[in-house]
Amino acid sequence: MPIFDLVFLEINFGFRKELSAHDAVYQVRHYIREGYAWLSICDLAKFFDTVEHDVLIARVSRKVRDKRVLKLIGTYLQAGVVIGGRLHETREGVPQGGPFSPLLSNILLDELDKELEGRSHRFARYADDFVILVKSRRAGERVMASISRFLEKKLKLKVNQEKSKVAHTNEITFLGFSFTGAKIRWSDKAFVRFKKRIKELTGRSWVFPWTIDCSNWQSIYVAGWGITGYRSCIDQYPNSTTGYVAGYACAT
Repeated sequence: MPIFDLVFLEINFGFRKELSAHDAVYQVRHYIREGYAWLSICDLAKFFDTVEHDVLIARVSRKVRDKRVLKLIGTYLQAGVVIGGRLHETREGVPQGGPFSPLLSNILLDELDKELEGRSHRFARYADDFVILVKSRRAGERVMASISRFLEKKLKLKVNQEKSKVAHTNEITFLGFSFTGAKIRWSDKAFVRFKKRIKELTGRSWVFPWTIDCSNWQSIYVAGWGITGYRSCIDQYPNSTTGYVAGYACAT
């Protein structure tokens, strides 16, 4: 039985069973509808590369008492990385793409979640991407300064001040989506990636079928986008979206 997932907050949507980035986006929309139209965005600079091992192991040890397991985790963190054919030490950070890294990141950032909950903030987090919603720019600036101090002093993480900002919900993108009022839209960058991927999957000789078997791998890719993206962006890109998505929406 999982011992960490049981204590994670529901507002943590990253790398968890039956939760997704779409759920995080929906949560932001829910807060927007409640009148929280400003966001504090704290950008964690190279999060997976800068996690301090001692800070992380200390949080793991609150639930894991077996010293052999803790030693194994420490060995995993310090296994090193091969760059240009040479092995380099890893004195900080967690291996990106490693099977254990998503859980370790959630263990560390669970403390952030509980700090925000304790302050009664509205927020959503997916891995190291998170936003805090407030009702005014001034409130957002106060929250930004306070949470930045918490991240840097308590969790020893680096906040990228250049990318962190306070902005209206209409001015930001979160996990590939933007917002117009309480409407979810694809961000321009995400839509360009989508079109490029569709061209890669279909090719010039591919015949567009109006009825698609959803076991087909191209269909699965598009249907996954269709669940959230197609319905929300059709008004935004009425011509090009129809050309790429109409007939693909097996899951909608």
